[in-house]
Amino acid sequence: MAPHGENGVTVNVLRLLCLLLPGTCLFIFFLPTMVLGQVPPWGAVNQRNLVHTSNGPWVIDADRLSYDHQNRVYVGEGNVHVHSGDRSLRAQWASVNLESQTVELRGNVRLEYGRDWLEGDHVHWDLNEETGTVDEGLLFFSANGFYVQGRSIAKVGPNQFTLVDGFVTSCPPGRPDWKLRYGRMEVNVDGVAWVRDTSFWARRVPLIYLPVLAFPVQTQRKSGFLAPWAGFSRLHGLEGEIPYYWAMREDMDVTLHGRYMVERGFMGTVEYRVHSEKWGQGAWLFTHLYDQADREHLSSRGYPFETRSRFWLRSRPSVSLTDDLRARIDLDVVSDRNYLKEFERGAASFDYSDRTFRDFLGRGILNDKNLPARESSLYVDRRFQDSLLGLDVRYWDQLDPALDEFTLQRLPEVSFHTIPSWFMDSPFYYTLDSSLVHHWRSEGDRGNRLDVYPRLYFPLHWKSYVDVEPSLGGRVTGYHVDWEGSTLDAWQSRFQGDVRVEVSSRLNRVYPLEMGDYVAFQHAFRPEVQYVYSGEGINQDRVPQFDRLDQNQFQHSLSYGFTNFLTSKKVSLDPEGKPVTSFHEFARLRLFQSFNIDPLPEDIRFVPKTGRGFTAVGLRTDFMPHKYVTLTYDSLLYSTDREDLSHELYLTLNSGKGHVVRFNYQYREDRPVDEFIAETDLRITPQIYLSTYHNYSLEQNEMFKQGYGVRYLRDCWGVTMRYEKERDDQRIAFSVNLLGLGALGTTFAYGGDSPVGLP
Repeated sequence: MAPHGENGVTVNVLRLLCLLLPGTCLFIFFLPTMVLGQVPPWGAVNQRNLVHTSNGPWVIDADRLSYDHQNRVYVGEGNVHVHSGDRSLRAQWASVNLESQTVELRGNVRLEYGRDWLEGDHVHWDLNEETGTVDEGLLFFSANGFYVQGRSIAKVGPNQFTLVDGFVTSCPPGRPDWKLRYGRMEVNVDGVAWVRDTSFWARRVPLIYLPVLAFPVQTQRKSGFLAPWAGFSRLHGLEGEIPYYWAMREDMDVTLHGRYMVERGFMGTVEYRVHSEKWGQGAWLFTHLYDQADREHLSSRGYPFETRSRFWLRSRPSVSLTDDLRARIDLDVVSDRNYLKEFERGAASFDYSDRTFRDFLGRGILNDKNLPARESSLYVDRRFQDSLLGLDVRYWDQLDPALDEFTLQRLPEVSFHTIPSWFMDSPFYYTLDSSLVHHWRSEGDRGNRLDVYPRLYFPLHWKSYVDVEPSLGGRVTGYHVDWEGSTLDAWQSRFQGDVRVEVSSRLNRVYPLEMGDYVAFQHAFRPEVQYVYSGEGINQDRVPQFDRLDQNQFQHSLSYGFTNFLTSKKVSLDPEGKPVTSFHEFARLRLFQSFNIDPLPEDIRFVPKTGRGFTAVGLRTDFMPHKYVTLTYDSLLYSTDREDLSHELYLTLNSGKGHVVRFNYQYREDRPVDEFIAETDLRITPQIYLSTYHNYSLEQNEMFKQGYGVRYLRDCWGVTMRYEKERDDQRIAFSVNLLGLGALGTTFAYGGDSPVGLP
């Protein structure tokens, strides 16, 4: 872009002379700078490379750009943009000094460093040190959504700011619903903000004054105390917990929870997390309490005295030892059977631990909190191209002393499996499942078991209509048993062979349909029939019964069923107006049943007894017509044995505008379970949400649990009030959440042992 006005005409004339008389070019090149004080008119004079700092080169763009050669100063006017990578400075006027590597900006100034930004009327900035001052500025920290306004803002270091006379808020800064006014503030974005002469305002009303205040503004993890909680219950008395967070290194951290209960004493919890390429990913939690509770006090609350030393160790780490070798540990060891019932709040509770594992690892605690036997395991596997070698150690911590010595442990199991692989160049393929297990317990039969189960398949196809796959299998099992109360030989073995024939087909038809963006539907029908014959095991009466694998594998049955798939084809336009084709599974229906040609043996211990004839009819339906509607129905029905009957229904309705309704019905004849759960979350207005929860037991004709809540949400704060009732335990909770600062709340509990306070 050439300079404007008379100087621009002169420069164009000189350029023409340069082309006609090349010898004059050197003189003409310097003439505009010496005479006119302008940038040489070669190329795009509204963009120049400025300086190379330690953080990279800086470039300036402007509508008009001039250069003072003597003072080495660029002056830009109109839409000035000084930038380098993700660092950007914008203004209506700027002066850049190449000697001092500083810039002065005026008029609608905005500085952007990544996602953080700073606005003001007048800015002095050091391009090399990336420090400076701003008059009447507004600062935004993207990591926590804080806006900080100040009469004067100074960036005095890479992560340090000093601000004078302003306010802090996470609300839109024009008219914030809440703010912290300050006289002076020192901010370290990798730590905390220290504020002096502070007052908390709700709109224009001052509520609290504090001479000194500190609150976190870190963009990185930093050690320090977290929000404490306090409460009261008739079981623990007055209690409180203070957590301390230790960011020991980038890929590891520790949280120490100190909890004191007047009736119980001091309880400590160590929470360790790691996410490292070398050490893997995992979380470990250990809680210990030397219980000082009075035995009569515990008994009056329904908990008999077990032990003074109360503890719980739980962890779920996993690590890749090599590219093909992985290890995973699940630990769940608890001191006694009442621990998980007595401590239901804070870091020592099941809910907190399960939520920690799910948030950090994507999977919760392995065992339900009501199970009396806590399972721990170590699993290591080595993957090959077509096989898998595994080591599995299982230990059950039996909390019932009467059953502890009879609990069977698996220490360890070594397994080897192959994926379906073709047998040389033949039309056959094979699989192999094998394992070597050592079973141990203090009382009862124990010993070793080797199991090898190869299988050979011969797939047949008739065009694309029918698939037939017969297969033969033979299970060979050997034992070395330490019998208790038996004169049988230690070495025992058995053999069991089986035959299977699977027949299936797939029929498809496409139905054109013009309905909105839908253009067609495909209906797929897949019928299946399976015949299974597994003979009586040889020497079956001479083998121990360690687990399901040792039972009689006899089966003579015919299974049949079909699956329907309904898939939609949709054509919609992308933002550029181009057609985009997508497919969605609209619905799925599966119906299946078996017919026992011969009844199952009476000595089977691990499955329900089923005589000759038809079994229950299984039905599974998934209906997903829209991303806002999901329906699943899974059931066993029409059985001659009522203990087989079960029904489970899930329905989710989501409007996409804040209204969510969930229904769940469960029925099982063998438990018995017969309950209905309904949850709603309704958006009454853009700011008000109502929620309900009901768990009704049809078996006991009782509302087992119910809850009602209301939330009022704004851009930067919210208020929640909730009432919950679970049998005789009732709670009313109230909390206020200030975005960026956290939640403040309390709970009033009565009729049970729930503490006051929200951990």
